[in-house]
This record gives sequence, structure tokens and C-alpha cells, in this order.
Amino acid sequence: MNTTKRSIYGVLLYAGVLSTCLAAKPTHHVDHNGKKRNRHVEVVGPQFSEEDLKLQQIITDQNLMSTVPDVSELPHISQPLAQLGMKLFFTKSLGGEKTVACASCHHPRLGGGDGLSLPIGTNALAPDIVGPLRRVNGDINIPRNSPTIFNSGLARSSLFWDGRVEQITTTDSVGNEITFISTPDSGFGQPDELAGPDLVSTLSRFPVTSVEEMRGEAFENAVDNESVRQHLAERLGNYGSGINDLEKNTWLHEFRKAFNSKQPADSLITFDSIALALGQYQAATKLVNTPWHQYLKGDLNALNEPQKRGAQLFFTQISQGGAGCVNCHGGTRFTNDRFFNLAFPQYGIGLDDQNTDTGRFAIDSLQQHMFAFKVPSLLNIELTAPYGHSGAYESLEQVVAHYVDPSNAIEQFFSQGGACGLAQFRNDDNCELLNKNAFENSQAALALLQLSPFVAPQLDEQQQNDLVAFLKSLTDNCAKSARCIRRFEPGPHTFDPDNLRLKVKDAILGNS
Repeated sequence: MNTTKRSIYGVLLYAGVLSTCLAAKPTHHVDHNGKKRNRHVEVVGPQFSEEDLKLQQIITDQNLMSTVPDVSELPHISQPLAQLGMKLFFTKSLGGEKTVACASCHHPRLGGGDGLSLPIGTNALAPDIVGPLRRVNGDINIPRNSPTIFNSGLARSSLFWDGRVEQITTTDSVGNEITFISTPDSGFGQPDELAGPDLVSTLSRFPVTSVEEMRGEAFENAVDNESVRQHLAERLGNYGSGINDLEKNTWLHEFRKAFNSKQPADSLITFDSIALALGQYQAATKLVNTPWHQYLKGDLNALNEPQKRGAQLFFTQISQGGAGCVNCHGGTRFTNDRFFNLAFPQYGIGLDDQNTDTGRFAIDSLQQHMFAFKVPSLLNIELTAPYGHSGAYESLEQVVAHYVDPSNAIEQFFSQGGACGLAQFRNDDNCELLNKNAFENSQAALALLQLSPFVAPQLDEQQQNDLVAFLKSLTDNCAKSARCIRRFEPGPHTFDPDNLRLKVKDAILGNS
């Protein structure tokens, strides 16, 4: 054993001895002469495996303790603004046609997503069905998978698959540092003067303006995104164009309570205040109490042996026999927030008449951004299947297999029917429409990947399984508890301000 390993072993051994000493308690027994005598009961301390020694070395070398997320500055779900945001998140009154809520595609019991490869928004066959059983009335018209809202309040760089809501820091002509948020309204790289105070409140401004996602055919006289938002604010505030638009409307009371204000509706219920409350709710879904973080804090039993081996692969470079995942999935959120083309299968409606989705390239036309998408956070990744920008992979095993051999993974995807092989579309008579140009687009992305610096890790089946096991250790304990996670959705006794709350049941969510 080398010196470094010996020193770490010594630290672990000391911790074990200390815990044993602290746990050992004197007891009393009476001898045959009737005298009390002390006797110590032996307590067995924690056992340190060889995998622990290897992993502790990595933790020390890479200072992984510093990657434990700090969520102390984020709101708590019990706070008034977060509670208002939760009610707004679950009301269909923010859908133009009153058929879609934010939670229709981002439900807490579905990992903050919808459990579908591609979302179904305003053209759902049954609006109150959420999850795997949600069906489209017509054709799929949203090109990208629904990202999770969990831990979105920790984002500091950008949001959405192409990063189109982005926080930018630059320096002006006299050397002053300027930070602003750029959005589709302002144009790429330009400050949006109407952006919220942070990324997560700003993102709430956009799904409601999308015809496919939430707006539908409502507000036909709206000339731009801001006028759509104004219509929605007036609807909830019961003023202007929204007077009597809701049969029941007690939103003014809810806003006054949350903002501790007695302002009139036209001053208090603006879309700025709506977006702020929605942002506070989403930021309150801080779910970072994972077995991995418990292990980092000293609980060596928080991970099993396959997870410990998987962690070693994750944090070890490919040149040293690892998987090199940490290069893109490092830090407190397990993402570097950059954009890469990894040639995940290209299928679906895409963004043009060739069904191509060029990703980041569509808003920032650098060649390196062709087919590039944002590196997602891996926190709670176990709960957010299907995976990739179009939800092409339905399991983490498939995702890891893609990294090991992208070409073979793409071949497998199409040999199983492409879109028609996915659970969402398997019984859809029109699934072949989603395969139009899909293989050709996937091969184009693969060709670019093969010209890039990407190196596939050489992992055998056991190593791939270990890596998946580690990824599952990044799941918050509450996030996978149906009882615990319900704190993030209105309960049966939570007041409904407009009788338009999304109504879902376990069976409708696709759960048994």
C-alpha cells in the first residue's frame, strides 16, 4: 500500500475507532459477592472496503466535498410566494384555452417532467391525464423532451435545451462588468429589459406564449409575447380584457396574501408578479439529499459496492481506465452547463421541413454548436426518463451504452423501429411520420461527433452497470417518495382560486 493510501486508510481507521469508542457504553453486572462491576460491551465500528479507499482518494484529490450543493439561499416550499407559485403552476387558467397547466408537462411525481419522450401540450386528448398515459389529439407538435424543474433554482448559466434563456456577463468599453439575461424576446446575446430577477423566474415567461405548449388558439389579437402575458395577467386579475374571463376568481386575495400587499389587482397581478411566484415555486423544489451527498458527508454505508465502483469510473479519466463523465458532469449540479453534440438519435418533427433539430446552432451559429444541446444536470436523473433532447432513450442503461458506442446505439435505436419502438408511440398509427429523415439526421450528427475530440470510454457490461448504479445514487430521498414529494403539489385541502386546478390521480399518472 502506497503512502497516500496508507494515510487515507489511517484517517478512515481513526474514524472507525472513534465511532466505536463513542458507541461503547459501560454496563454494570453484579458478581457472586453482590458487588457492582463495570463491563464494556464491544461495539463493532464501520467496515472500510477497498472500494472505499479508492473512492476516498478520488474525493480528496478532486476536492469533491466542495461540490455539495448549498441550497440555503433558495426559498422553502412553505413560504407564501412559493405557495402562490404552486397554485399558479397547477392552474389551467395560465393556459390560453384553459386546458393546460405548467404541471401538465412538469409534475413533481414524474421527476419534475412528464414521463414522455415528447411533450403533449394544448393538443392533449384528455387535458387532466398527465404522464405516460397522456395521448395526443392529432400530431405531435413539440420537438423536445420536457426538462425537469427540480433544482432549477440552482442554475446560474442558462435554461432550456438550447440555452435560449441565458445569463451573460460581459465587460463594457470602460471595463465595467455587466450581467444580464438574454431571451428569445430580446434576441441572442442581447439583454431582455423585461426579464425576471433570475433565470428560473424568466423561463416562466415563455411556455405560456407558445401556441403548442400552453397558449393554443387563444388571444388571437395578441401581437407579441408580451401582449399574451398581459392578457393572462388581466384574466387572473379580473381587469381589462380579462374581466369575468374566469367563472370563479379569488386570485386577488391569493396575491395580496403572498405579497403582503393591499394594492389593486391591476397593480399587483401583473405577469411580472406571476412569473416571480412561479420562479419561487420552482426554485423551492431543491432536492439534493442524495446517497452520494450523504457519502461525501461521511456515511460510508450510503452507497453500495457497485455504486462505489461506478463513482470511481465517473470521476476517473478515460486515459486512466475510467469513464471521464466528470469532464462534462462535474460541480454541484453535475453539469458544466455547456453545449455538446453527442449524436443522440435525431427523430421527431425537428425545427425545419427536413425534421432536423440543430440544437444550439439555431440560436448561435457556431459550427461547433451544430446538433449541440445543453449538458443536463444529473441530480435525480433516475426519475427523469426518457432521456436526451428528444427522449430517444428510455433507460440509463441505453444512455451509457450510447456513450460507449454511439454508432451501435443509433443502429439499435432504428433497428427497433426508431420512434415506433418508443413506449409513447408504439401503438400510434402515425409514428412513422416521426421517423421522416430521422436516420439521415442522426447519421449527420454522428459524422460530426466522429470528427470531434470525443473519445468513447471502453467499459465492459459490468462497468456500465456500475456506472448506472452510481447515477441512481444521485436521487434525492424525497424525490422518489410519493408521500414526501406531494409537498410540492396542492393538497386536497389547498384552496383552489379558480376551479381550474389540474386534477390528476395515481392511475392517470401511469402509476399502479
